[in-house]
Amino acid sequence: MSTARFRSTATTAADRFLENTPMRAILGIPPEVLDQAMAKAYCLYQAGRLADAEILCKGLLAADHRYWWAYSLYAAVLQKLGRSNEALVQVECGLRFEPGQAKLVAMRAQILGAAASTKPRAPARPRMMAIVAEAR
Repeated sequence: MSTARFRSTATTAADRFLENTPMRAILGIPPEVLDQAMAKAYCLYQAGRLADAEILCKGLLAADHRYWWAYSLYAAVLQKLGRSNEALVQVECGLRFEPGQAKLVAMRAQILGAAASTKPRAPARPRMMAIVAEAR
């Protein structure tokens, strides 16, 4: 087996392992610790401390990249920060690990609906603008 092919196979195996195994399992982090961190992140979000909640959400996702709830909270934080495109990416990531999860599906619809409603409208026709000006 060539060195390049061996590296490719090893990388693929390592990638699969990391995709299937959250860091919390590798590091032996007890579930209660993550539960406490999730509760803290949610409290920060509710208190409007969005920058702190964002950091904690990133940590939760680093600890367990397969848990949909962390993606939903991170998306909610990003939305409140006005970063809807990033929020949509997080929702899609969560749906990758939990397809059809109702909260994520609803969040995706809400983000896409808000994006559609904020698209710039065509400028008013000159005649319409004159009519509006006369009415004033």
